[in-house]
Amino acid sequence: MRINVLGSSSAGNSTLVVAGSTRVLIDVGFSARETRRRLAAIGEEASQLSAIIITHEHSDHIRGVPVLARSLGIPVFMSRRTLEAWNALKSGETMATRHFIAAEESFQIGDLTFHPFAVPHDAVETLAFNIEARGVKVGFVTDLGYIPQMVAQRLKGADAIILEANHDLEMLRLGPYPWAVKQRVMSRHGHLSNEEMARFLREDFDGRAEYIMLIHLSQQNNHPEIARLAAVEALTSRGPLLARDAERRVRISYPDRPSEWIEL
Repeated sequence: MRINVLGSSSAGNSTLVVAGSTRVLIDVGFSARETRRRLAAIGEEASQLSAIIITHEHSDHIRGVPVLARSLGIPVFMSRRTLEAWNALKSGETMATRHFIAAEESFQIGDLTFHPFAVPHDAVETLAFNIEARGVKVGFVTDLGYIPQMVAQRLKGADAIILEANHDLEMLRLGPYPWAVKQRVMSRHGHLSNEEMARFLREDFDGRAEYIMLIHLSQQNNHPEIARLAAVEALTSRGPLLARDAERRVRISYPDRPSEWIEL
């Protein structure tokens, strides 16, 4: 399996997952043109995509889906409630061929098997995924206010974890957002802080994942090196086995360009 985060922030999110001849985009928060450009930058062609999966209806995850899916003639996998919420927001802009998915109901796209589960976020039905192919397991978890034990359990045994690290609490508190927005982001149905991400790595991470990719970093309320340091320090605190390669394990996504490839 190969994974590339094409870009991730409140300005837009999209991740490519590849196994064999199967290529799936999780979310398309950029315009169709920008998504094509970012795919080309990593040597991929939009015409080779098999499907699109949507985690939830917020615009930074779904903005480019209708145009891209319609132009390529590929199916879109999303929950029924997410489609209803999208239709309420974007009357008249239709999705391409739809396949409804739901938490706890696994489905397959080509060589990839997806196991969706619900996470706490202020959308109608936000889904995270365990993704499996050829004995490899990847956990994909973004847009959640905290990590419940159920989510921590789902991530056990993953060979890689794609995990939100949205904000540094002190930067958010002192930053430019209105207080109501700050409260929303910090809430248990908001976005994952560096502190909560690090707590998971200290207390609940099973140590197996070869890579931990941090995504959805806020451009106003976080910094890549602050998020990276929080993750590395959390791993280092677990003892010499995890400390030895903590720097290598932790990867960072960016808002304006694709990440490094993760290859498993």
